[in-house]
Amino acid sequence: MVYFLYTVFFISCVILVISVLLQPGKTDAGALFTSNISSTAFGPRGSATILAKITIFAAVVFFLSALLLSIPAITGEVSVLQKSGSEQQSSEKTQDVKEEPKENGQ
Repeated sequence: MVYFLYTVFFISCVILVISVLLQPGKTDAGALFTSNISSTAFGPRGSATILAKITIFAAVVFFLSALLLSIPAITGEVSVLQKSGSEQQSSEKTQDVKEEPKENGQ
């Protein structure tokens, strides 16, 4: 199940990046900083193109798959520190065994 989610996550990420890069710009970048009131950044868009619909769908799938992949970390079932802590404890135990106390004459 996790590998399926990672695959969906990766594919939706690639589709999202491609669809965003393929979309044409509404205005030039300099027009956003002028005081032209007639061109609004959040004005009515009209009907959405197929590329805009693909972008919205890819974004929704991307965010949902990211959320589903992060659920084990949120609920506390998986922790990177638990694995790291157990490896550290096992390495300390092996060092204690190797460093046995020496006898008085040695």
